[in-house]
Amino acid sequence: MASSNSKNTTQAGYGYTHQSLRRALLPSAYGKPCPHCQQPMLPGQPLDLDHTADRTSYRGFAHASCNRSEGARRGNAQRSARRTWRTSRQW
Repeated sequence: MASSNSKNTTQAGYGYTHQSLRRALLPSAYGKPCPHCQQPMLPGQPLDLDHTADRTSYRGFAHASCNRSEGARRGNAQRSARRTWRTSRQW
């Protein structure tokens, strides 16, 4: 069962424009190195259309696992930077 916060691609910000661009550019990604791991991207592998951190432009394709790992790493770093530490003692 899907979690209550799961979104379809359009709700997640990957609507018609993103999906059309992905379909058009996907064949040109095959054989090129992934920008994250430098291994070739091959037909049949799950690939993501990678975007910049601010999501204003696209950087090309990357392996789905590499792209999502990088996004998680950036997100975790941002959350850690915002975290405030609480102590049990009032200073």
